[in-house]
Amino acid sequence: MSAQTISGGLDEYDDNKDMCPICKTDRYLSPDLKFLVNPECYHKICENCVDRIFSLGPAQCPYKGCDKILRKNKFKTQVFDDVAVEKEVDIRKRVFNVFNKTIADFNGNLQDYNKYLEDIEEIVYNLDHGVDTEQTEEKLRTYEELNKQLILNNIERNKKDIENFSQSQQFEKDMKLKKKLLEKQIEEEDRFNKEWAKKEIVNRLMTSSGGDTSDVIEGVKNTVKLKKSSARRKLEELNRVLKNNPYFAANNVGQNNNNRKSTIPYTPFNGDRDLNQRFEVDETKYNDPLVQELEKRKDYIASGFRTDFVYERVLTEAFMGLGCVISEERV
Repeated sequence: MSAQTISGGLDEYDDNKDMCPICKTDRYLSPDLKFLVNPECYHKICENCVDRIFSLGPAQCPYKGCDKILRKNKFKTQVFDDVAVEKEVDIRKRVFNVFNKTIADFNGNLQDYNKYLEDIEEIVYNLDHGVDTEQTEEKLRTYEELNKQLILNNIERNKKDIENFSQSQQFEKDMKLKKKLLEKQIEEEDRFNKEWAKKEIVNRLMTSSGGDTSDVIEGVKNTVKLKKSSARRKLEELNRVLKNNPYFAANNVGQNNNNRKSTIPYTPFNGDRDLNQRFEVDETKYNDPLVQELEKRKDYIASGFRTDFVYERVLTEAFMGLGCVISEERV
């Protein structure tokens, strides 16, 4: 591997993901080899080289042409395969720790909140692509100094939200486990009662003196109904608790909404009232070079890009005007 290959920065990032560009150690021969990156330049270096080069203090990045001074405590394990995605995620974390307002801070004014989000995206883009870096960094520092107390309050509020969410998740997990155990216990008791009922019917018929068979069977069934187990009573009480608990109710509502397939097509008129789509998406029959090329790019795939979404939206926009009377929709 030439020196030019490892000196091109993020745009010419080393394609050999299993070899350290510095010491040439290969993961095939060293299965425990770990790679680290530093947010200063995001050049990949193995853990051994980091210990060897930066243990005595800050040093220049060993990549040829990189003049960044790196410190050992800043190195971290690379999470994403694409270093560009790694860089953007780190930048977003840093910016969102400062610009951490919610729509509640704007008194529900969606227009002001959207403008605030646009400013955040502009800052992220500038830092990620090196556009007006100094001015953007200064803007970030100035905002942090002027809004320090608000930022701290929002961080504390976010911590409480996370704690409440964790508690709700743990509560739901415990209740589901308890419910599952009770249901299993009830199932075993029902199986036992069925076996007992069969034997009891046979015994009563053998000892009865020509009585009505239906009366014997009905009497055994009534006896089984009276044997209402404690597990069944506990399950009924547990269901009442879960029904009245806001944590469990809120989570179940979210799950139901996620599992329910949307039947409302894209439309500028508040819904076409047509719940059945007039087309079927068949990706194998479409030949769109642009969409097919985007499907191969990691930066698009990482953001959740899917070709079926593109085709479905385009087809929906093409068909949604059919049978739509604008004058009626405006009412």
